[in-house]
Amino acid sequence: MWTILLTKPEKVIAMPRKCVVKVVLSKEQREILSELARRLGTSESETLRMALMDYVKELSLMKESIHRGKNQI
Repeated sequence: MWTILLTKPEKVIAMPRKCVVKVVLSKEQREILSELARRLGTSESETLRMALMDYVKELSLMKESIHRGKNQI
């Protein structure tokens, strides 16, 4: 298992400070993350942040779609 600390400091104006999160990955997950980060040209921390936000957006779209479907019945 690997532990990744999301600690890359970045200058952000008018944004709250980022917190440190530990992520435990299997060897295979770490290899996938490393390859994805390499292909994207970003750090592993940034790749995880982007993936999390994409997932949140996807869940919100699904939630909205389900909500709309119930209102149409």
